[in-house]
Amino acid sequence: MKIVMTGATGGIGLEAAQRLVGGPAARLIVGARRPDRLPGSLNGKVKALPLDLASLASVRTFAAAVAEGDPIDALILNAGIQNVTDAKSADGFELSFAVNHLAHYLLVRLLLPRMARGGRIILTASGTHDPAEKTGIPPPRHIDAARLAWPRQDPDLDRRRIVRGQRAYSTSKLANVMTARELAHRTADTHPDLTIIAFDPGFTPGTGLARDYPGPSGLIFRFLLPLLVKRTDRVSTPENSGRLLAELATDPGHAGLRGRYMAVRREEVVDAPPSAAAHDAELAEKLWDNSAGLVGL
Repeated sequence: MKIVMTGATGGIGLEAAQRLVGGPAARLIVGARRPDRLPGSLNGKVKALPLDLASLASVRTFAAAVAEGDPIDALILNAGIQNVTDAKSADGFELSFAVNHLAHYLLVRLLLPRMARGGRIILTASGTHDPAEKTGIPPPRHIDAARLAWPRQDPDLDRRRIVRGQRAYSTSKLANVMTARELAHRTADTHPDLTIIAFDPGFTPGTGLARDYPGPSGLIFRFLLPLLVKRTDRVSTPENSGRLLAELATDPGHAGLRGRYMAVRREEVVDAPPSAAAHDAELAEKLWDNSAGLVGL
C-alpha cells in the first residue's frame, strides 16, 4: 500500500504516520522541508523527499517524484500553518493560503492521474471554517481566491495583524473543505471509486500550530484556551486525532465517502455537516477554477 503524506513530522500527522508505518504492507512517502531531520520514530521507516509547501516549484518537483512507480493508494494532505506575521510564499501569496490550500490543491491536480483504483484523498480541514462552531478564531468572510492570495487587495482586510492571520487560516480551511467537495463532483464520472474526505481533527492543543503567535497571544492560545474549551466534544489530542486520521486512510469502513466532512467528536470521527458556505456549489467551482490560474494550470 503506497501512501503519500504531507505534515507527517509533527502533531497529528506524526501520530498518524507512526500508526501507518506499523500497518501491514504500508509504504509511506512523506514530504518534509528537511528530510534529513525526521523524528526518530520515522527514521528508516519512511521515504522522505524534500517538500516546501510555500514554493509551487517545490510542490511540482515532489509530485513528479512520488508519481513514479506504483499508483498511490492514499494521499494524505495534512500539513498546515497559521501565519500571523503577514509573511508571503516564494510565489508572493499570503502564506497560510499558499501552504494550506494552493500547495495541496496543486498536489491533488498533479497526482490525481496516479491514484490507484479505490484510492483515498484526505485533506485536513478545521472547524474554524464554520462560523456556527464559535471556535474563537475569526471565521471566513469570503472565498475569493485573488483577495486571499493578495490580501492587500481586500477592502475589508482586518487591521490587526493577528486577526488577519487567524482569518486567513480559517478561510484556507474552508478552501480545503470546498476543494474536497468539488473534487468529488468533478471526478464523479472519471474516478467514481475514489474516497475523498475533508478531515476536521478538532481543537488539538500541542500541535505547534500557534508557534508564531507573539507574546501573550501565544500563551493564551497554547495554555488558557485549552482550559476554557476542554469540556466540549470538539477538543482532542494529537494522539487521538492522529489515530483517527490513520483510520480514515486505511479502514475499510470509511471507503466510498465522496466529498464528506468527517469531524472528530471525542474518541470517534463522525460524518458532520460543514458550513453553509461550504455547500455553495457555485463558489466551490469558482474557487477551483481561480486556484488553477494561481498555480499555473
